[in-house]
Amino acid sequence: MRRTNIRKPLLTGAATVIVALGGSLLMAPSASATGSSACTKNIADQTWNVTNSFRSVIQNGPGYSYANKEELWAGAPFRVYCKTKKSGITWYYGKHLNGGIKGWLDYRAVRLRPTAQGRQRDC
Repeated sequence: MRRTNIRKPLLTGAATVIVALGGSLLMAPSASATGSSACTKNIADQTWNVTNSFRSVIQNGPGYSYANKEELWAGAPFRVYCKTKKSGITWYYGKHLNGGIKGWLDYRAVRLRPTAQGRQRDC
């Protein structure tokens, strides 16, 4: 009686499945960051300070469904480039000047006050 070696076909089949799944995972869309392309109104590069006493979080996009990028505390300088409204919430896109991280801040969660260098206009 002859033994059939089934290990080789099984391993080949498993490798094919892994490669196929790996390729589909690489091609699958992710919840990617949304930069300034989501802006609906430009703001002339103004530097504001975070004035709230609790932490605020820079998001990857204008909404809480996006990933958190960095925490900001009261007094942190934030350069504002533009804004948008999503689900009734105003979101500001800019850059944390101390960390260089770009992202979105919810205006309700972080109250921004313009510094002497950048006065708030039309917001």
